[in-house]
This record gives sequence, structure tokens and C-alpha cells, in this order.
Amino acid sequence: MTSTQQDHIVLLVDSHFFENLPAWVTDNFTVTPGGYHDGQPSRNKLVIFADGSYLEFFNWYDKPPSLDAENLPMRFWGPKSPGLIDFAITDTTHSAEESVDTVNERLSSSHEQDAGLGIKFGKPVAGSRKKANGVEIKWKVTRPEFSQGKNTPGDELFANGRIDVPFFCHDVTPRTDRVPSLDEQKTTHPCGAIGIAACEILVPARLLTEYARVYSKILGSELEPVTGQNSYTLDIGVPQGSVHSKVVVRAAETERDIQRMQGRGIGFSDLVIAVKSANPGGETRWPLGSSGIEHTVWLDSSTASTR
Repeated sequence: MTSTQQDHIVLLVDSHFFENLPAWVTDNFTVTPGGYHDGQPSRNKLVIFADGSYLEFFNWYDKPPSLDAENLPMRFWGPKSPGLIDFAITDTTHSAEESVDTVNERLSSSHEQDAGLGIKFGKPVAGSRKKANGVEIKWKVTRPEFSQGKNTPGDELFANGRIDVPFFCHDVTPRTDRVPSLDEQKTTHPCGAIGIAACEILVPARLLTEYARVYSKILGSELEPVTGQNSYTLDIGVPQGSVHSKVVVRAAETERDIQRMQGRGIGFSDLVIAVKSANPGGETRWPLGSSGIEHTVWLDSSTASTR
């Protein structure tokens, strides 16, 4: 089993959304105040899960920083449109530097290397924010660095910037300061959510194997083709407990998926949240809405028995 773990999901929202959370959020989740990030005009609110992972509602309350501001790793989210834009992984047993060295070694070794996609990871960058009670939380973020490889897709498939693989987030201060996942009041949700079941990654069908190989190296997980479907499933741990989460790399084959990939770019397309029981209609997987951001967030009770 890989030592890599789900850390958090980044859902970019506008200021109206942030200040007036819609019913699909408040009816289903307990929302915990986050804080303001140092050095840039951004803030967040959190949905914390019992497995130690969380969903971050991230908002720019003023003009985002320039893409040239190398000390601000969140700058890449500035040009993006609202919705699921990124996710973070972590390793609570290794430092940021150790984790990145290991991943870059995997991405540069063997004849496959980075599958010609032009992906490696840069150096960890320090980050911080202050909670409402004044406590300062510190971490290190390590983002991918991209180059033009022989299999790198064209810019038309990277809408408003390339974010097709996750980033790392390692705690410097105690993790429980950033993620109070031992507080049952914060991790108990009206919809019965208990953790992240899966992150789904949408990629061009012709590059499915290449992206699956790269994700396998980043996560340190074995590839598992899904029978009867054009996708690969990779295991990943969670920060708290012995349960597993998944990252599913799947080919954009339907007209809807192709249009979605062209509109939002290759990368994170759907979030699946594990819940305790099926919905009243007996469905074991269902979206939180029929359109908008909520159509990309799913609840799934089929994994509850393994948690």
C-alpha cells in the first residue's frame, strides 16, 4: 500500500458563493470557518471529514497574484473558472523534501519516465494562514512543473492553464491545527459524509495509458484497469484510519466528457464523497445537483462498509 494519502480538494468559488453558501452545501455538510492566506487575497471555508481529508471552498476576494509570483503556489488558480480545479495529496510519514525526491526519481527512472507528458515536481514552498482565533498554521506546498514532452497535449486542452496532476501539501505545524478531524461536531454531516471515496481525472482517450502511468508514479500505486471500462483505478490512503480512497483516471469518450474536457481542461473532473447510506430512492451513487458545480460532486454509499 502506498504511503501517499488524500489531503484535500480545492473547489474554487466566487465571492457571492463564498459569502452566501448555497443550499446544496449547507443542507448536506457542516462547514467549518477557515481563514485568510498570507501574502495573497484569498480565503477559505472547509468541510472536514472523519478520515482526515477535507473539501476546501477557496475564494479570491480581490485580484489574484501574477503568475510570475513564484513564492505563491496558489497563483495557478487565478485564471481558472469556478468549480473543481485541483486536489492535494500528502504523506504524513515523510517530509515534503523526501516525498518530492521519491516521486521525481520515479518520474525519471525506467524507459517510461514521465510517459512523455513533461511532468516533474519543483521544490517545496512554505505557506501559511491565520485562523479566526489568531493561530497561525504553516505548511509546505510542492507543485508540479511542466515542460513540453513528446506526448504533451496542446494548449487547447489546458483551459486557462495546465493543472492535470495533483500537488503535495505537507504540514509544518501540527496537522490537527489545519484539519481538526478529531472534532466530531465538525466531521458530522447531514448527508452522512465520512470521507473522500474517489477523485476522477478526465484525460484524452489516446493518452489514457500515459496519464495512468504518471499518476501511478506520483501516487506510488499499482495500476488497476477497470473491467469493461476505459479507465484505471489507483489506491491512495487517507490521513486518519486504515481505509482507502481512489483516484480514477478515465478516458473522455462521450460527447459530454469531451466537451467538458475542452471547456475546463484535462484533469480533475468529479469528486466522489463516501456516505453512510443510500439515498431515499435506493441509489448508491448520486450527484448533489443536475447542473452547475454540484453536478460534479457525487455521494456514494457503496464504499461505506469498507470504512
